[in-house]
Amino acid sequence: MFQTLLALVGIGSTIASGISSKKSADKAADAAKAVGEFNAQIIERDERILEDQRAIINANLLLDEKIARFRFAGLQGDVKTGFSAGGIDISEGTPMRVLRQNAREFEYDMTVSKFNNAVTNMQINDAQEDVRLQAEMSRMEGGYQAASLRAQGTQSLIGSFGSAARFGWQSGIFE
Repeated sequence: MFQTLLALVGIGSTIASGISSKKSADKAADAAKAVGEFNAQIIERDERILEDQRAIINANLLLDEKIARFRFAGLQGDVKTGFSAGGIDISEGTPMRVLRQNAREFEYDMTVSKFNNAVTNMQINDAQEDVRLQAEMSRMEGGYQAASLRAQGTQSLIGSFGSAARFGWQSGIFE
């Protein structure tokens, strides 16, 4: 009788140990998933920062263009004034060539600025895509780790049932 009682206690403690392992693994799985999500949210914060950076860069381009146009108008005015002060007709010849050349160079500079801005925006797009992929990867890693931990807990629970059954057969309870 005492031996049977001892065997039943051993079986019960083996099963209880398996259940405890399963619960611990499930808690660890939930924590792993939460960590993956938290990391993803931190990574996604970088995407918002990149979008703010884009807004600043684009606003800066517009401001730079306005300043450049103001300076260009002043330069063209200085050219006209300089030629006029020298008694040269500015409606034809060299003064017009100088004004046109200045205008071409100005438009070229504006085109280069817009191109550089477009390249910067493409780099921001690329960085944002990288951030999105990193966040997705973090979530996937958290999910993978959670699934692995749950599987380990289930394996431990099943193993405890097997051990309990084996202990029961060896002790003669299940005969």
